[in-house]
Amino acid sequence: MSERQNAFTIKTNRLSDEVYNKLATHAKSRRLGDYISSLILRDLDDSSTGKKAIEDKKTYEMLEHIKNELADLKTLAKTTGFIGNDSFEEEEPSKVPQLKEGKIADLENISGSLDDDDLEEYNDF
Repeated sequence: MSERQNAFTIKTNRLSDEVYNKLATHAKSRRLGDYISSLILRDLDDSSTGKKAIEDKKTYEMLEHIKNELADLKTLAKTTGFIGNDSFEEEEPSKVPQLKEGKIADLENISGSLDDDDLEEYNDF
């Protein structure tokens, strides 16, 4: 950042009388710097609020688009018979017996094997 200037020059001949009088009033009360600073801070806040408003508008537009797409999908599902079709009923859980704690397991069908490498991994226990 460059070094700050001690003062700025305002060309008053380009200002309306109303603006000039307002600035002159603040300058006489030695509060012109505070007044200008408050105006700039307000502008900065308004610009960030403006950005937020634009983001909110985009979010709203995306939400509306999603709602429209969802309505189209629902209509399509109804016309194709997808909704209300009983072929998609919830399936029953498989009837495989579940092992519970304390139950003796029936190990008739054992599969798998151990290699010498597997045995070496567990030698340090």
